[in-house]
Amino acid sequence: MKRLIIILVFILPLGFASNAQIKFGIKGGLTSTSIKTDDVIQINGETDFDELAVKGKNSKVGFQGGIFSRITIAKIYIQPELLFTSTSGEVEVTSLSSGTEVVSEIREQKFRQIDFPIMLGYKAGPLRLQAGPVGTIMLSTDPSLSGFMDMDYEEEFNGATWGYQVGIGFDIAKKVTIDIKYEGNLSKLADGVKIGDETLDFDSRNSQFVASLGFFF
Repeated sequence: MKRLIIILVFILPLGFASNAQIKFGIKGGLTSTSIKTDDVIQINGETDFDELAVKGKNSKVGFQGGIFSRITIAKIYIQPELLFTSTSGEVEVTSLSSGTEVVSEIREQKFRQIDFPIMLGYKAGPLRLQAGPVGTIMLSTDPSLSGFMDMDYEEEFNGATWGYQVGIGFDIAKKVTIDIKYEGNLSKLADGVKIGDETLDFDSRNSQFVASLGFFF
């Protein structure tokens, strides 16, 4: 699955070669990521608490960089990208015992991943309007609950997830391109969490704003 996705990102431009203008470039930018979760996990193991409340809090700034291509026919274009992204977000973790708060902490969750947006857009002079799907392959993560109150904890992250991006862009002197996009997630980051020997349901998703600067070869 992962190999197929990466191959499609590179092969896709060839299918639009006839009567199309094709450009390649590099790009990099900043992300502002929020973790969307508001979940209560029931704990049945031997701990000093019986529930964990996990709530998304502050967004954090990360970065991404990689390569892209743009295939333009008249005013319509398609823009596949292949990007490495390092990002993070904060969640508030509160342990509860019979409904009474035991410990509450703000913790950071970090992600390192490969993103492959495929944007479909419309050009109106230097301005561009665009939207499209984005796939993500998770490389590694530092989970927010890891080490919380010495729990034996493991989050079962999905290897690949899907989302969407919408935004605007600007082209300058046919060499420089600027993109400002919002990204939402269509699938869960993880199937659940494993605490001790027990696997529990847990739904967390990312959303982010992306601002990037690109240069055509």
